[in-house]
Amino acid sequence: MKNASILTILTFFLIFSFSACHSEVKENPEPKDEYVDVSEIYQNVQVANSDANNSPEFKPLVFFAKTIVPARPGNIVDFIWVQDGKEIKLSDFVKGKIVLLNFWGTWCPPCRREIPDLIDVHQEGLDKDFLVVGVTLERDIENAETNVKEFAKSRGIKYLNIIDKDQSIARAYGGINAVPTTFIIDKKGKIVETLVGARTKQDFIDAINRARK
Repeated sequence: MKNASILTILTFFLIFSFSACHSEVKENPEPKDEYVDVSEIYQNVQVANSDANNSPEFKPLVFFAKTIVPARPGNIVDFIWVQDGKEIKLSDFVKGKIVLLNFWGTWCPPCRREIPDLIDVHQEGLDKDFLVVGVTLERDIENAETNVKEFAKSRGIKYLNIIDKDQSIARAYGGINAVPTTFIIDKKGKIVETLVGARTKQDFIDAINRARK
């Protein structure tokens, strides 16, 4: 009986390890008021993408987070990035959409494995009511921008990706202990579901449908 219990625990551990990578993000204190320093906000942002992923015109949407806006527990955490010289706020970018906010890293095999499904989900949602936004937790911070852009271009990732340089976004979401971790956020900005570990396209679609209820 004792051997059976040990075998069960070991099997669970191996399954979780295969579906998620442990993140080095540590628990954080509450976001400080100093993060709330927002200047001009631009609404109705349109994401322009090339038809051919590898064409010279295809430029992955990869940016560093500039400002983090604290939120009440269970709500979307806003962050701001600079795109084409303009400050863009996440809540304006995703307004009226269900959001799959995916924390991942280029170094993480399970993250890479679910990327094609996330791409499909995002493409299907462009003319519907949902979209994908990625937040990368890179280990090689000095080369993070280059690595993420090259990876996104090679895989044809057309959805927005924000580099969480100092893990402020991860901390604002309560700390990310394993990647990939995906938060499902409804149209009101409420976190309605958290998916830890790599999932399939159908898993994501099912979660989107639940968020509509």
